[in-house]
Amino acid sequence: MAAKPLSLSKRVVVSFILMMNRLATGEVHPPDTTEEFVRFMGIRGFFRYLGFLNKFNKLMDKSLGPINTQTLVGLAALIAGCGFCGYGHTLTGALMKFKENGDLHPIHPFSIDALFELEDHEVVEKLDELLSKPGYEDLRRQAKRMYEIFLGELEPETHEDELLHGIIDFWRWTVECTIVEGVSIEPENAKTFNSIGRDKALRRRYEEARALERGALPN
Repeated sequence: MAAKPLSLSKRVVVSFILMMNRLATGEVHPPDTTEEFVRFMGIRGFFRYLGFLNKFNKLMDKSLGPINTQTLVGLAALIAGCGFCGYGHTLTGALMKFKENGDLHPIHPFSIDALFELEDHEVVEKLDELLSKPGYEDLRRQAKRMYEIFLGELEPETHEDELLHGIIDFWRWTVECTIVEGVSIEPENAKTFNSIGRDKALRRRYEEARALERGALPN
């Protein structure tokens, strides 16, 4: 069944949001997702959603750290089955980590792509393995607990647990619009979700480092 066409006012809002998003992130995102948000929530509801998202992002950044926030949101999108958000948020976190200290984050679009083929408990085991290197202790714990909460194996006990539970619920609902619209993307074409996407020189250095990493891995 074809989606209901947007009214003129809603089309104007979608164009405005896409323009502002391009200015903020340096990326051209597909319009389908924004169109579905506006169609489903209406103009007023969509801007209320954006206001809540902004507050939630600030809370996550303060409590979990900006890099871990992006990675955990990407993993929550993986739980919900959305490659577009899973690839994009993990790329954003990986670029932030690379800019911080030149480290290649073990969770990135290509590692996420491989996780889509695994069962939930296999994902937990693989994440535990990927995040075993020094410097990722907090993220390793957070990712494990988030999955345990999702699987019903752990009741939230702390403020951090409640936040992880909130990430799962919020992104499971959010990505419905990308899934409904059938937005799909390959990991190599992932889009960033914050201002780091404007740093094209950083992106080139990052991609070169990833290419070298892949070349160093055994076949």
